[in-house]
Amino acid sequence: MTKLGILVAMSVECRSLTTKRVPQGGCLELDQHCLIGLSGAGPAAADRCVDLLIQAGAKSLISWGCAAALAPGIHPGDLILPDRIACKNGQLIETDESWRKRLTSKLEGQIHLYSGLLAESDRIVARADEKQAIHATKGAIALDMESAAVARAAERHRMPFLAIRSVVDPVDVTLPPSIEGAFDDKGILHVRKMLLSAFLHPVDFIDIIQLGRHFDAAMKTLKLAADMGRDTNFAVA
Repeated sequence: MTKLGILVAMSVECRSLTTKRVPQGGCLELDQHCLIGLSGAGPAAADRCVDLLIQAGAKSLISWGCAAALAPGIHPGDLILPDRIACKNGQLIETDESWRKRLTSKLEGQIHLYSGLLAESDRIVARADEKQAIHATKGAIALDMESAAVARAAERHRMPFLAIRSVVDPVDVTLPPSIEGAFDDKGILHVRKMLLSAFLHPVDFIDIIQLGRHFDAAMKTLKLAADMGRDTNFAVA
């Protein structure tokens, strides 16, 4: 079996996969079959980290974590297994069909699953009206900041690739400014900075509490997907 590389943006998302500490901006070998890379948020951070995974021996790649919904009717905790990734440069990259179908067959009936177009963003898209506009113009059902970077690396190296993304914010939810401003230039979320900003802007607290509930739902789904994936070691074939 070839070694799998899983790229995760945030340490809190790593907890759905392992209790081990993954170094920020680096990678950790979970076992002889699997590596995890903790990139930080954003395409630049993902580019750097996916290169480390490949250098460490990854022969297939997964982009793992959370996403924003762009299509109506998709709720927190719903799982996106996209069939295509829409890059900012206009490139469309397909995920591995047989791999995706095998995981879909494992998860069907247990959680709400969606397959469609996943769009790339190089920043947090916070406003509901902007998310709705991306859906209207691109037809994408969800959006994240790292999957396209992993997809491009997989395309360059001719590796199987899959994106597994659980929804946090629905399309009609606008993220509070306290969250947007809490990421540093390495894509790391600083919770204390977020809470301090929310303290100075109390209206943000209500939105942050609600978003926390949404994130809990997304993490529950990711843990289920991890458990189901381990049954087959996330095998490509």
